[in-house]
Amino acid sequence: MESLKLVCFDLDDTLIREIHSVMVPCILNGKEKEHSFIQEQEEKGMINYISADYLRAELLLGLEERKIAQYFLEVAKPLKNIKDVVEALHEENIKCIVITVGPKQVAKVVCNIWGFDDYYGSDYEVIEGEFTGKILNYIGAEQKISCLQHFCENNSIKPEECIAVGDGSTDIPLFEYCEKSIAINSSAEVKKSAIYAVDTDDLTDILKYIFCR
Repeated sequence: MESLKLVCFDLDDTLIREIHSVMVPCILNGKEKEHSFIQEQEEKGMINYISADYLRAELLLGLEERKIAQYFLEVAKPLKNIKDVVEALHEENIKCIVITVGPKQVAKVVCNIWGFDDYYGSDYEVIEGEFTGKILNYIGAEQKISCLQHFCENNSIKPEECIAVGDGSTDIPLFEYCEKSIAINSSAEVKKSAIYAVDTDDLTDILKYIFCR
């Protein structure tokens, strides 16, 4: 493997657990019950995850974007020591980014709180500081690769210089694209697609896999 230059992180169930990135603004907008109903429909197979996300987006209508940064840490349930991991990677001149299917507005807050170098996510429309309930550009599994390629092209990074860290099916294309991959708190099926796998509530547990040669 060439020298490592980038670690790409998923967000939901990778950096934060239980409360997903689109659920955070739903809670802040008083729509937790409605979110749960959509979640149940998705889990029963009545709608797919993309359709569910468009329905969840409608629940954000009228929410002020600034409230996400204001209350994120009061609502979200992050893994331990995220900032320590980012700082450890930065000490080795390794960049860290977040790519999520969830709202880029939440990914931006995560980036600012823990010091990631950049972020990508679905573009939920915000006009005059408030969510409209619409998604302008949805980031699914294949689009995650496009996001990673965009960052790599702008920073002269090759796929063999990347590691992907994630938990779900939308991360599998990234696992296949990067030289190394780490499945964290994931299903048995997703673990099969990754080179390494770990179940933990402390993100520092991935460092031994990142720095192994």
